[in-house]
Amino acid sequence: MHNDPMAELQARIQALWSRSGLGQGRSIVLRTSRQNDGSPHVEAAGGRYDIVTTERGRETDRESGLTLEQAARWFVFRMAEGHAQKTEMDNRRASQDASTVHHGINDDGYSRWNWMAPTIETMYRISTALGDWTREYYAAILLEAPLEEYEKRNARWPLRSEGK
Repeated sequence: MHNDPMAELQARIQALWSRSGLGQGRSIVLRTSRQNDGSPHVEAAGGRYDIVTTERGRETDRESGLTLEQAARWFVFRMAEGHAQKTEMDNRRASQDASTVHHGINDDGYSRWNWMAPTIETMYRISTALGDWTREYYAAILLEAPLEEYEKRNARWPLRSEGK
């Protein structure tokens, strides 16, 4: 255990991320002061962590009183999700017979499942507990906002109960 809570959190994030298979060098460096650009910084006190997001001089979000494991999960999940979303964007392709979806917008091949599924898989590579947490998190989202028909059609990953 480190005496410095930020060093301890950084080490925990690094250790978890190293299991992702997505490269050790891709881990983040924790910021401890406001960036005011929509990115998070961490405040630590009394063995607890607050993850604070500020933009244009204003606090926009605060996750308060997190344990070391909860704070590490917050960052690792966002790293996994960010990697999956970038990969989805890089590989998105509209089908030749793409139709119009909502409000006259052309179907460009998008599906939330194309980044949710790989995020779940990455989190399972890190640990079963993190994979289970991520699967349940997305299942709750999809219960409230199910995949649209075009998202199901565009899914490049097998649809499981989370995606139906």
